[in-house]
Amino acid sequence: MKRARLRPVLPRQPGFSLVELIVVIVVLGIVASMGAIVVRDGMLGYLRGREISSADWQGRLALERITRELRDIAPSSGASVNIANTSCGNSSFTFSDVNAVPISYTQSANTLLRNGQPLADDVTGLRFYCLQSDGQTYTTTPSAVYYVTVSMVVSTANTSASYRSTVKPWSF
Repeated sequence: MKRARLRPVLPRQPGFSLVELIVVIVVLGIVASMGAIVVRDGMLGYLRGREISSADWQGRLALERITRELRDIAPSSGASVNIANTSCGNSSFTFSDVNAVPISYTQSANTLLRNGQPLADDVTGLRFYCLQSDGQTYTTTPSAVYYVTVSMVVSTANTSASYRSTVKPWSF
């Protein structure tokens, strides 16, 4: 009689089954996708903040430069100030400073120009107003100008900021 050969019993080796590996991969994929959403939102927030900060910086810098130069408007001969007749109430403003240097501010598309050179980008609104000595009545007559108000709007895709300043030139 032949004896049946018995297979040797191997001890069970530690490891993971295929089902366990697939479950782990699926769970890791879900966690990674949630992490990617958090990272993406953080990056978008950073980029928006940087854009807003840049637009704000440009608006403040441009307004500071304009107001500083408006303080130096030179008086012209006689009682009137040296402001172009067409400047008040418009989006462009032309005057001469105390050194007789002509200065003009204009808006071309979304760029604020000073003497034709870019000063700030993303400017969607620019307006100059001339006020009489009571500070409330608008005027377009250079001889009646006592204050000059500049109003500017800086807009980006995500935000819009308004800037306004009223200046009394030293020579008035």
